[in-house]
Amino acid sequence: MTIGLIGAGIWGKNIIRELSNLAVDIKIFDPNPEAKKDYPHFFVDSLDDLHTADGIVLASPSVTHRSILEQIVPWGIPVFIEKPLVTSLEDAIALKKFEDYPLFMMHIWRYHAGVQLLGQLARTKELGEITALYTHRCNWTSPRTDTDSIWNLAPHDLTIALEILGYIPAPRSAVIEWHGTNARGMTALLGHSPFVQIEVSNRFADKRREIRLHGTKGIAILADEKVDYIEIFYGDECSYPTPNNSEKRFFDTTPPLRKELEAFLAYLRGGSPPISTFQEGITTIEVLTALYTLGATTC
Repeated sequence: MTIGLIGAGIWGKNIIRELSNLAVDIKIFDPNPEAKKDYPHFFVDSLDDLHTADGIVLASPSVTHRSILEQIVPWGIPVFIEKPLVTSLEDAIALKKFEDYPLFMMHIWRYHAGVQLLGQLARTKELGEITALYTHRCNWTSPRTDTDSIWNLAPHDLTIALEILGYIPAPRSAVIEWHGTNARGMTALLGHSPFVQIEVSNRFADKRREIRLHGTKGIAILADEKVDYIEIFYGDECSYPTPNNSEKRFFDTTPPLRKELEAFLAYLRGGSPPISTFQEGITTIEVLTALYTLGATTC
């Protein structure tokens, strides 16, 4: 099997590592000559050289996604697209013409076993009726220059909500931290019962990746992406947490990137499609755009 990779940047290097471990042939296209230095034997000269691949992973800067997809989608080859799908609602609308093609999104947190376990808790009602989902995704600055902090970070939290609750609630309010014309952080509220509160920022000196699921009979916490357990505290709003009413529930720590690439390869071999659809990518852009509109007057 041959996989074409478009983009060998910061995240593309991680994809190359995982694809190499999964024993597939890799062809890489990246117009940046610096990218070729580390993997000269994988590189091809032009985008057209990928048209014979069995599948394509698109990991170029997101501002290039629309133009690249318009070139490669007519080939009919399945494409796995890194988030965000595009960087504007206009581009998302323009790409709706491809909704019947085999296109899928790489929404990595939907493959995180801790997030999947939180989703299981929500569906089985082990925590009672779900009242709220809180996510915190904060760190200092970002190497990404093609999108701002919100467009880069918030798609993760929206698709985490999708994985845990089964849908992305409608946006209610948003406060954006503007630095001139640049958005560097956002606190947003979506839905009602349950509601989702997300906080994203590139202005935190410490890195935070917490997810909290609250229910009428208890709460569950995934402290960050590196732990191998969720912590559950049972009880209602009048209870106090004690060792007797809490537990740690452990999960598999296979890297989510490996799991989503395995899912894509399995699909190419005749298996089920990957979790995240192309329509999910468009919906995420629509919700992000609505949040920007709600936060446009804040400063």
